[in-house]
Amino acid sequence: MIPHYLNSVVKNIDDLIRLTKDDIEDIKNAKNESIYNRTKIKDEIIGIFENNKALLDNELVKLIENAQEKELSDILSEEEKQTLDLLKLRLKELQKLNKEYAKFVVVVNEFYSSLFDRIFPTEMDDYKKINPRSFSLLKVTA
Repeated sequence: MIPHYLNSVVKNIDDLIRLTKDDIEDIKNAKNESIYNRTKIKDEIIGIFENNKALLDNELVKLIENAQEKELSDILSEEEKQTLDLLKLRLKELQKLNKEYAKFVVVVNEFYSSLFDRIFPTEMDDYKKINPRSFSLLKVTA
């Protein structure tokens, strides 16, 4: 069962990597709707990943308990060790991509926030932002 769970977890991470790469390309091209639509898919994959990882953890704990004081590296097959190494690499890649994506999100957020503040200026009253006067996008003078 361990090889099955390992492969499932790696597949989940690969799916998240692919979707995150798509998100990065779409945020560069201002395709916000595509990013929004993928959010639900990513949430589902993360849930599946967490479940698969929990199942893998349980199997590894059982294996260690039955191993009679042997190290995990002595118990796993060479293929299982390689898949674990692949999992570590994929997780690092996903972490790197998430950091890159987060940078874009921060930049876009700052852009829209500054644009909003220019259109609707606010003042600080203690710790609350307040509008100094009511604003209208269209001002008519007669």
